[in-house]
Amino acid sequence: MKLEPQKRLTDPTLKSLLARPRTTEEAVADGAVPGLRVRLFPGGAANWTLALRVVGEGGVNAHGKRLLGRKIRVSLGNYPQISLPAARAQANHLIEQAKHGVNPKIALGQSSTAYSLTVRKLSEKYLKDYVHSRELDSAKNYVSAFETHINPRLGDKLAELVSREDVREVMNAARAKRPRPKGVKGGQLGGVEAARSTMSVLRQLYSWAIDERVLKRQDNPASRIQKNLPKKKTGETVLSLKEARIVYQAAKDCGYPFGDHARLMLLDGTRCVEWTLTEESNVDLEEGLNVISADNYKSDHVHVVPLVPQAIEILKAMPKPTSGRYLLSTTGGSKPIRGISKFYRTQLRDQIIANTGAPLSKHLTSHVLRRTVATRLAELLGDQGDKLIKRVLGHSDGSVTAIYNRYGYVREMRRALEAWATELLSDGDVGVFGSTARSVPQLDRDVGRRPAAVN
Repeated sequence: MKLEPQKRLTDPTLKSLLARPRTTEEAVADGAVPGLRVRLFPGGAANWTLALRVVGEGGVNAHGKRLLGRKIRVSLGNYPQISLPAARAQANHLIEQAKHGVNPKIALGQSSTAYSLTVRKLSEKYLKDYVHSRELDSAKNYVSAFETHINPRLGDKLAELVSREDVREVMNAARAKRPRPKGVKGGQLGGVEAARSTMSVLRQLYSWAIDERVLKRQDNPASRIQKNLPKKKTGETVLSLKEARIVYQAAKDCGYPFGDHARLMLLDGTRCVEWTLTEESNVDLEEGLNVISADNYKSDHVHVVPLVPQAIEILKAMPKPTSGRYLLSTTGGSKPIRGISKFYRTQLRDQIIANTGAPLSKHLTSHVLRRTVATRLAELLGDQGDKLIKRVLGHSDGSVTAIYNRYGYVREMRRALEAWATELLSDGDVGVFGSTARSVPQLDRDVGRRPAAVN
């Protein structure tokens, strides 16, 4: 085998060497990293090798100094699949290990994926062994982050050698807003929140790979990199009582299914997706309950929401599903409704203009309706109502008391929501709440409705 003089390799040099016809194997050393060579074979194939000695494998001398062992050779992968910079980075890492007495052949044998697993292959393994295995509801968000933002830039890089700068480039690219490819449905891609969620997925990918010892590295290149993004804004938009009434009436005029969805949300503050996925079997109109299954509930347990009389009237007036199970559907129940945000931007907005002559000054979303309900309930219940509001909103309580207390507070939730519904649908400028927050017992006297004997 012919060994040419050491020179610092470049990509043009490597491409020129690959194009040269040869009948025997050649080895070309890289002058940048000691022991790193590219082996060139007849037919145009090439791969990287590293020759090194491990400290301590040669024993110790009379003074106790650890001696170098015999020279060993490690294969780093094929070129151009393993680029010149990647080969150098990998070689330097192995040389550093050898200085500390770690034999790279043994280390590689203990973890065959350590230096050959690309980010794309790692993401596939992560999705299979963790995301899909746990049956996460957010699985599609993980898949989207990998397919849209991560793998197009990092997919072919070795996961072991991804740097923080590589991650930063992905974050900046995800942050840039751009239209979707021609023919692909949906709004524009990118933005600060897209960058934030992409970094979260990448960070979780590496945390899992390190914990499962799929990778040998112990540093997470995506750790805390989100601190470089703008601080996440907390939603602040809340509708006034007058605005809430305008929205409710416009939603009523829009009708089934999107208008009914907005009205139901404005009556009980349930999450958008929970009403979207409500099935006929979830609703008990006689008891006045919506039983949200664990599959559709964010906290992965059954959640019972009391239905106020106005919500029951809406549900009774809905057309019965004819070809499926979903109550709110444009396909006879076979599929739940989609495009809620578009409904707020277009149909609901247009209906508000038709009813009042002008659009609302506030940007409407399902979260705004939910936040409005929470705020109005806070006015109703005062500073002692936090726990009940959490129950209404379906926020999990991880306290020790909550673990032992399985009472659902459905009666109290019902009384509070009925008071809010009465105010929402009344005609006066001052609703049932007035200007003074009152306790739940006071609501019993004011609302005067029979509490449900549930829970």
